[in-house]
Amino acid sequence: MKFRFYQLLLLASLVFTILAVLDPVVSFVESNGALSVMTNFKYEQLATGEVSRSVIALGILLIFTAVVNVLGLFLSFYTNFEMQKRVTILTMLLHAGYYILFFVYTLLLASGASMNVHSPMLYPFVALSLNLLTFLLIRRCEAKIIARALGFRLRD
Repeated sequence: MKFRFYQLLLLASLVFTILAVLDPVVSFVESNGALSVMTNFKYEQLATGEVSRSVIALGILLIFTAVVNVLGLFLSFYTNFEMQKRVTILTMLLHAGYYILFFVYTLLLASGASMNVHSPMLYPFVALSLNLLTFLLIRRCEAKIIARALGFRLRD
């Protein structure tokens, strides 16, 4: 079995996706000074202790993205480049969907509050960037194999 650099990038992308699931993403400070914290699974108002599970879709989307990324990592041990590219594109679309869904939840929940973004908010973007590099490296590896195969032609 041959090790390829994009397998390491897939693993790093998986680690960043899992780290994004675990930590708080955003905290809101309202005009009266009340603090609210949004993680990927809950929205908690710290002043009243009220917990809302309305943002659970963010966490579920990241967990599904991690599962698809693990599938892509297992597929990288084989030379099925088309399937690897499709799984990588799906992972990139899921990360982009996470940010779209996050933007919608932020608009719904902020309502005049100031927003403090924590570093785990950037982890899916780093994972998205790593998946883009992985996609480009898979295409490059596939092109090398095709070029090598075309170089060995039978002559008359």
